[in-house]
Amino acid sequence: SSGINAEYGHDDRIAPKELDSILRALGINATEADLIEFIGELPKEEGQDKDCVTFEQFSGKVKANLDLANETDTLQGAFNAFDHTADGFLTVSKIRSVMSSLGISFPESDIQMIVNQVGTDGRISFDQFQTLMLNTDDIA
Repeated sequence: SSGINAEYGHDDRIAPKELDSILRALGINATEADLIEFIGELPKEEGQDKDCVTFEQFSGKVKANLDLANETDTLQGAFNAFDHTADGFLTVSKIRSVMSSLGISFPESDIQMIVNQVGTDGRISFDQFQTLMLNTDDIA
């Protein structure tokens, strides 16, 4: 962070204009509303200017977003393995087929219960699958 301090000529605070420059350098073209939302989502330290972020806050937020993007790619790969017809949905039969090909015996009633709880009209979309995988506490 000393490079940022030297470059911007102050402590480790990043002002909105500087944040915009950094994000653009990373290939992210944020609107003013995006910047306000980004800054507003970060926890503030005692006495911290509400319009600035620290480098640690910025890097933590970016890392969390990258971790989520990597997780999404991994989940998309898993979803695609089950969605052998590539129609964008998982059904009881697709899940049962993949599980049995892996030698895993899973009662169809349990698969049906999960599909009914998580999905819509007997199918699970990728968004629903992602929610299920990231929030496993929601399934009873």
